[in-house]
Amino acid sequence: MRVGVPIFLFLAAAGFHTALTASLESAEKEDTFGEEVGLEQLSDLQKRDQEEFEAAQMSEAVQDENTEEENDTQEEDMTDRDGNVEADQHESESDEDVDGMRQKREHLEANVEEADETTNLAEVE
Repeated sequence: MRVGVPIFLFLAAAGFHTALTASLESAEKEDTFGEEVGLEQLSDLQKRDQEEFEAAQMSEAVQDENTEEENDTQEEDMTDRDGNVEADQHESESDEDVDGMRQKREHLEANVEEADETTNLAEVE
């Protein structure tokens, strides 16, 4: 029995060592395979991200271009409106000037008529 215990311990240690070595080799293979697959997946993800990023940049550029065109159109419209408002103001000022002159003329005519009447009355007396 004394000889059997050391042999049993030796066989148990050898079996444990073999199982541990096989487990470690399997883990290394899985890690290597996982890294290779992970790198492929990572590169695919990076490619997709890059494509999405480029598409987003192009979309932003198109939106910026459209926004600039809209702003230009709005500025042109505002300039046209300002020009129309100024023309309307000039027309109103001209109309006001004409009305003012007409009132002055009517006032002067009324004064002339009164002066004529006064003169006629003075002659009659």
